[in-house]
Amino acid sequence: MHSSAFPPFNAPPVPEIEHDRRLVRRYLLQSALRFNAGSLLFLSLAIALLPLGLGIGAPGDSTLDKLNPYVVGGVLLALTAWLALISSGIARAFLAKLGDEGKALCAEAMASTVTRRIHVPFNPYTTFDLCTETLSGLALGTALGYSGPPAFFHDPFKGRIVLGRWRPLPLGRHVEVRVATEPGPACQIELRCRPGLAWFAIQQGESLQAAETVCAQLRQTLERHAAALAAARRERELERTSLQARLSALQAQVEPHFLFNTLANLKYLIRTDQQAAQDMLDHLVGYLQNALPDLRSVSSTLGRELDLVSDYLAVMRIRMGERLRFEVAVDEDLRHLPFPPAMLISLVENAVKHGLERASRPGLITVGTTRERGGEGELLRVAVVDDGVGLTEQAGQGTGLANIAERLALLYGRAAGLVVAPGDGCGVRAVLTVPVAGRDA
Repeated sequence: MHSSAFPPFNAPPVPEIEHDRRLVRRYLLQSALRFNAGSLLFLSLAIALLPLGLGIGAPGDSTLDKLNPYVVGGVLLALTAWLALISSGIARAFLAKLGDEGKALCAEAMASTVTRRIHVPFNPYTTFDLCTETLSGLALGTALGYSGPPAFFHDPFKGRIVLGRWRPLPLGRHVEVRVATEPGPACQIELRCRPGLAWFAIQQGESLQAAETVCAQLRQTLERHAAALAAARRERELERTSLQARLSALQAQVEPHFLFNTLANLKYLIRTDQQAAQDMLDHLVGYLQNALPDLRSVSSTLGRELDLVSDYLAVMRIRMGERLRFEVAVDEDLRHLPFPPAMLISLVENAVKHGLERASRPGLITVGTTRERGGEGELLRVAVVDDGVGLTEQAGQGTGLANIAERLALLYGRAAGLVVAPGDGCGVRAVLTVPVAGRDA
């Protein structure tokens, strides 16, 4: 049993598409003029070449003079009318096809040249490379109905790309893409579909379809590239967040023994030496004012770290008496430079704890800074030198030096370093090196 070709009685009515009558009249007239112009141009060229092919029109030959102009005019008129009927039939068939597809006739569907513009958030060089990769591929040729990749031409200096079905490109229907060459963070793509010799043919939406296809392919590539960049930015942000969390965890490992021991000494001095207690309290307040902002921060300055060291050593001098002397020398022009927090104070703590406290004689701690030019830029070197007992098995154990080395690797990679070596004659020399350009310390 054959199924009925008619829709069921309860099916919703199919809406009829009504074309704009002015566009329809314009389209029929345009189709007749284009088709007739192309046909008559081809016919005129054939008539002009016909005498050469038949060997007529030689000197003394009167064959062409015997042609009746009225007959020729009538033939041309009849031919024009016949071509007009053919063009009208082709145009009306296209209108019927649009109606079956549920589309109305628009100005771009009957135009021989269609233009599109795409705003791109990338620079012109990246945009041109993406357009070249997309427009020269087999996928676009298949989408345009070609048997293979499109015939392709590009000029990176002018930001111009042309593609079509065959060469020479200007003779056939082709698509021209121009990328704005003005430098900047964003640019614009102008896409123009040109007809070539197809201008003389009846336009049936080929230019519009080609422009939409190329535009869709470009948008897909640009969106995919934008999504990849967004994913990379999110990954970098996650890495940065993880890095900050690790740095905060490492900074939290600084032992609080200094604060507890200082408070215990302060309690003792209040009962025995009030002036020394007052001096220790002043330096402790200065130490905390410089240390507390760094507890949750991954950035500081060299000046603030040196002030922290000075207050710490002043407190320790009150506790140790004549056994501790110190010097902090720094160029004022270097105090504003970025410097990672809680590193320099760790080196100074190691010098006091493992160098001078274990010595049976007075000692000196010197802190100096220099700015030098390295292989990849300027470097800031901070040296902590003591004349204590020198390197021992206990020196550097715990979280001190290992903490500094890990934080330097996280912040600067191989651009920074920590060198701990024996001093001149006795003691230890620790040199901390960081790049001056490291603004994210």
